[in-house]
Amino acid sequence: MKGKKYLHAAAFLCIITLVSGYPVYSQQLSNSLYLQNELNSTRLTLKSETPFNVIHSFYSTGPDSRIVLELDMLPSDLNLQADLSNSTLIRDIQAVHRETTKPIILIDLNQKMPYTVFNKGKSVVIEINQAQAHLENYPLTEENRKKIQKGMGSSVYLRDIKVSEGDQKIDIKAEVPDSSVPNVFVLENPLRLVVDLHNTLTAKSSFSRSINKYGIIELRTGQFQVSNPYTIARMVFDLKEPVFYTLDQEEDSLNISFYKNQEFTLAEPAPEEPPVSETLEEEPSSKNGSPQDSVPKAEENHTEENNTLKTNGDAASSAPQPQQLQYEPQIIADTETKYSGQLISPRFKDAELRDVVFVIADIAGLNVIFDPDVSGTVTCDFTDIPWDQFLDVILKTNKQGKSIEGNVLRVAPMAVLTREQEEIQKLSDSQELAGPVIVQTFTLSYSKADEVQSLLSTKISSRGEIIVDNRTNTLIVSDVREKMSLIEKLIDVFDTPTPQVSIEARIVEATSRFVRNLGVQWGWQGIADPFYGNQTTLQFPNKILVDGAQIPVGMTTKGIGGPLGGYGINLPSPEFNTVLGFSLANIADTFRLDLAISALERSGTGRIISAPKITTQNNQEAEIIQGRQIPVQTVANFTVTTRYVNAALELRATPQITAEGTIIMNIEIQNNAADFSNLVNGIPPIIRQSAQTTVMVPDGGTTVIGGIYRTEDSITREGIPFLHQIPILGNLFKSFARTKENRELLIFLTPRIIR
Repeated sequence: MKGKKYLHAAAFLCIITLVSGYPVYSQQLSNSLYLQNELNSTRLTLKSETPFNVIHSFYSTGPDSRIVLELDMLPSDLNLQADLSNSTLIRDIQAVHRETTKPIILIDLNQKMPYTVFNKGKSVVIEINQAQAHLENYPLTEENRKKIQKGMGSSVYLRDIKVSEGDQKIDIKAEVPDSSVPNVFVLENPLRLVVDLHNTLTAKSSFSRSINKYGIIELRTGQFQVSNPYTIARMVFDLKEPVFYTLDQEEDSLNISFYKNQEFTLAEPAPEEPPVSETLEEEPSSKNGSPQDSVPKAEENHTEENNTLKTNGDAASSAPQPQQLQYEPQIIADTETKYSGQLISPRFKDAELRDVVFVIADIAGLNVIFDPDVSGTVTCDFTDIPWDQFLDVILKTNKQGKSIEGNVLRVAPMAVLTREQEEIQKLSDSQELAGPVIVQTFTLSYSKADEVQSLLSTKISSRGEIIVDNRTNTLIVSDVREKMSLIEKLIDVFDTPTPQVSIEARIVEATSRFVRNLGVQWGWQGIADPFYGNQTTLQFPNKILVDGAQIPVGMTTKGIGGPLGGYGINLPSPEFNTVLGFSLANIADTFRLDLAISALERSGTGRIISAPKITTQNNQEAEIIQGRQIPVQTVANFTVTTRYVNAALELRATPQITAEGTIIMNIEIQNNAADFSNLVNGIPPIIRQSAQTTVMVPDGGTTVIGGIYRTEDSITREGIPFLHQIPILGNLFKSFARTKENRELLIFLTPRIIR
C-alpha cells in the first residue's frame, strides 16, 4: 500500500472522461503559457518556478468579456507574451502591477462563459466551459421538436436508461447519441449530482429508480426544457454522501459509473495538464429557461450560479486532526434500516394490497412478483413519506414481507420469507464451516496482544482460534475467510496509538501572622520606722511597713524580677521582647515605686508553591510523590514494628480524553507535612491537606479544584477584678495579647494533550 498516491473522497470528487468524438488540441504558447482546446472546454495553464495562487477571480464590469485574476504575488519569471491569433476564444492576456493592492492578470475573451480556476503549487489553471457555445450549433426549431415527438430525429432522443450493479460499482447507461451535449454540476441541501443532456428529449415524462447503494439514494429523470432555444433532458442522482464517479460518452450512449467508497490510485497528470486540487467556482451565466412540471421542484430553479464543485483542495484545510478522528464513531456493521425513497402522499380506502404495491413499484421503477398466498387490503392517509417506508408499513400491517434483488421486488408472507432466511442461514453456516481456514499473524504496535485477544474472542467462528505470542506481541489468528475481514477491521480499531496527557498541578499555600502583646508589672514599698526617723506619733502603730512587691523565695513566677525581686501587680505580656522599667524612691528609700511595661509586636507573611508535573497515557493512572517518610514504631507482644508514614506532596491522576478534545480527570492530591514543633513521644504529627475530585477541563485550560481559607483571630486579656474596669487607670491592672493568623491553600490544575 505504501508508495502510491490516493485520491480521498473528503469533498465531492469527480473524474469525467469523454472517450470518443472529443478531439484535444494542445499547444505551448510560451515557457509559461499552455493552451489546451477540447470540444466542451478550453484550458489555459500558467506555470512558474515560484509558487503563486489566485486569491480572487471575477468578470470585470462593463461590456468587455474580461476575467480578472487577483494574485497573492506575481512571479518574475511568468511570461505572458504569446501569440493568441489561433485561439478562437481568448483574445488577449496581460499582467498588471499595482503598488497599493495585489497584482492582477486580465484575460480577454470573445464572449462571457462559465469558468473555473485551479490553484496547484507552481501552476494556475483556468478552464473555460464552452458547452453553451456548442449548444448554439444545435438549435431545436419547433418543426424539429414536433418531428422528434413523432418518433423522427431519434438522434437527439433519450430512449432508455439501464442500471447494472457490479462488485465494486454501479453502472448507469443512458441510451442517447453523442450529438447530445452533457453538462454536469452539483447541487447541495440536499446533495445531488445533475447531468443535463442538451438538445435531448426524454422518452417518458418522468422516471425514477431507487438504488440505495454506494452513497446513491435514487435516480430521477425528466424533461427540464423543451425550447428556448434548445431542449434539455435532466438526470438527477440523489446522494447521501460525496461519491466517486466517472462519466464516459460513446457513440450511442452516455455511461456513468459510481464506485464504492474507497481509495483510488490515479495516474500522474501530464506536465501541461496540472492536477486539480482546489475549490472550483463557476461564474454566473444565463438561465436555461422555464422548467416543466415533470422535473422535481428542487431542480426547477437551477441556474449556473449553483454550479459549485468542491474537490480535495478544501478538504486538506478542513480535515480533522488525527486526534479527533480517533474518537469519531466507526461503523463496523450497520443493521439500521434507513429510508431514502422519493416522498409520496398516498391515500387509499379498502384498496387491494397487490394493487397498492403495483403503484409503489411503478414509482420506484421496480419489477414485482407476488407469492400466491399474498392478500390483504390497505386503508391509509399519509403525507410526505418515503415510498420504501410506506411499503414496509403496509406489508407489516398485512403480515407480509418483501425482498429486493436488483430491480425485482418480491412480496411473500412473513412465514415464507422467515423459513427461506433460516434455510439460507443454515446454508451459509455450513459453507462457512466447510470453507478453508486461513492463518494470519498480526503484530501489534500500541495494544497488548492478550488484551486484544479477549476482545476478539466473541467474534471468531466455531472453527476459529486466536493464539498470543507475548514475546513479540503478536496475534496468530486462524479462521474462515468470512470472519477474517471483520477481525482485520477490529484489530485496526484496537491497535491505535494512545494519546498522552501532561498534567501540571500548582499548590499555593499562603500564610500571614500578626501578634501584639502588652503587659504591665508594678509594685511599691513604704516604711515608717524610728530607724529612718519617720515613725508615727502614735504609740500603736508606731512603725508601719507597706509592701506591694511580690518577692518569692529564689524565683519569680512570670515576667521580670525587678529591683525588689517581683511586683505586686504582675501582669506581663505572654511573650515579649521589649521591657521598659522604672524604679522610684525618696531620699531615705522609705517609699519606692517599681514599674515595668513589657511589649511585643510581630508580623510575617509566607508563600509556598509546589508544582508537581506528570505525563501519562489516556485512561492510565499516574502517580508522583515528593517529600519524606516518618518512621513510626509500635510495640506489641515485645515486638517492635516500624512503619513509615508519608509526609509528602502526592499527585495521582487518571485522565480521559473526550471526543470534543476536553479532558475528564480523576484527581487525588495530598500535601502533608510533619509538625516537628508538637512532638508526641518523639514522633511529629502529620498536618494533612488533600483534595479528591473528578473534573472536566479544556485542553490547556486551568481549573481550581480545591481551596481552603482559614482565619484565626484570638484576643487574651488578664486583669485584677473590678480594678481593670476603671477608666484610664484600669490599664495599670490588666494585660493584653492578640494573635491574628490567615492561612490560604489553592490547588490549580492544567492538563494538556500531547499531540
